[in-house]
Amino acid sequence: MADDPNKNWGDGFENVWDSQRHDKDKLGGGFGYVDATDAYANKEQMIISFLHVPSNTVVSFKAFLTAFNDTFNSEWAPETVYGRADPIYMFKNTTRNISLAFKIPASSEGDAFENLGRVQKLTQFLYPNYTTLANPSTGVPDIFAQTISQSPLVRLKMFNLVNQHGPGGMKGIDAIQMLGLAPGSKRSFSGAQMSAGGGLLGVIANLTVNHNLETEGAFNEGMGQILPKLLDVNLSFSPIHEHPLGWSEENTFSQAAFPYSVDVEGSLPKPEWSEGDLSDMTPGDAAANSDQRMNDQLDPTAAATTTDGGPGSQAAQDEKDAAQAALLNTP
Repeated sequence: MADDPNKNWGDGFENVWDSQRHDKDKLGGGFGYVDATDAYANKEQMIISFLHVPSNTVVSFKAFLTAFNDTFNSEWAPETVYGRADPIYMFKNTTRNISLAFKIPASSEGDAFENLGRVQKLTQFLYPNYTTLANPSTGVPDIFAQTISQSPLVRLKMFNLVNQHGPGGMKGIDAIQMLGLAPGSKRSFSGAQMSAGGGLLGVIANLTVNHNLETEGAFNEGMGQILPKLLDVNLSFSPIHEHPLGWSEENTFSQAAFPYSVDVEGSLPKPEWSEGDLSDMTPGDAAANSDQRMNDQLDPTAAATTTDGGPGSQAAQDEKDAAQAALLNTP
């Protein structure tokens, strides 16, 4: 991928991270140091990516994550009924909001230059696409006659925590298994995405950039030009899920790995039941079995009867009752 600052900075798989890129251009050889964060971003893809849907432009950040809050709000409509102390609640919907904050430090002047350029590109993602209309009398495009052609929708991709799910989100790596664990166990992630194109669709409701000039200062680039050494970015992101979310008649969730791509069902070993294989149990049978287990623990004498005379069997209980009766009847 080219280093064009106006198009696709850091869209997965490409080694686009180089803290000395602009230093080399300026100093003719760079500083001769190695920034470990470059390798971490290039090889491990530990980056935060944004894709501007209308222009298909991507910008990514290798940053220090300082806040990530994922809020789910369920809205209910209460209906007051005569004679009832509590209202009847009718479910309406569940919405999601993501609050994200990260710090972008600069290891050099060139790094500060690129960081500011990336943040600049992100702020541009908040504005829509326009179409220029032609003057009806002359047919010549009129720059003062424009209409919005596309809203500024954005895809947010951050590790396995923020991903698109469903059929459109299963591109890239469908499952990553972490090996080297105990025998019979594994950790797997379904739908883990590498490219910003697999990010979660939504809108950036607000974006705040703190340049920290009063505390961290800036590099002086010449007459009236500075580059902040540390940038703070805070934003609120409202997802637009592209797939149904809810439970089916078979009591399975529509997207098993929603929202964090953790495939718990595929990672857990099959339970080993002492009473035999209960995998075909219905929910009612399972509940009854659980109740029976609890009753047996509370009252061992009420355990299921057997004919072998072992502890807990009816024969053993009869023998115990006979012994107690004989003791009571002894003169």
